[in-house]
Amino acid sequence: MRTRAGRRARVQPRIRTRAWARIPTRARPALAGALALSAALAGCSSTATPSPHGAAPPPSSSSSSDSPSPHATSPAELCTHLIVYWAEQELDQGKGSGLDYQEKGLSDGQNEILLTTLAAARQERAAHGGAAADRLIEERAQHGCAERYRNGAPTTDPWAQTKLPTPSASS
Repeated sequence: MRTRAGRRARVQPRIRTRAWARIPTRARPALAGALALSAALAGCSSTATPSPHGAAPPPSSSSSSDSPSPHATSPAELCTHLIVYWAEQELDQGKGSGLDYQEKGLSDGQNEILLTTLAAARQERAAHGGAAADRLIEERAQHGCAERYRNGAPTTDPWAQTKLPTPSASS
């Protein structure tokens, strides 16, 4: 009498051979080679290389103090980049991009800076040319964004005017 464990042990190899048998004969060497290559590469994926005889690895030729430190873009810098980009786009196209301020990735306050900068740049371009308008865009964007983010991110609540006052506890 056979037990279930005996049947499972006998059935399991048959399943493996059936799966291997489903693979076309011409594809088997390629599959075996790909598996061997992936296994070899998996063993080589470590970035640290072992040293012979347990010695310490040689020091790196570049030290961490030589590499530049990463720079996080401040909200004012990001605002300036956005304003300059969209002002130049609007000024070059003449009629506008057809996008609203949210589609441009701007906040309401940033859009106000863009609109005032763009109006001044149009006047400057008409009076003194394109190069003067580009300089004005850069200056106005930097000044407007620096003013907007001088204390960090703006914390005003855009819905403050529509909120009802909360009732007091004393009646």
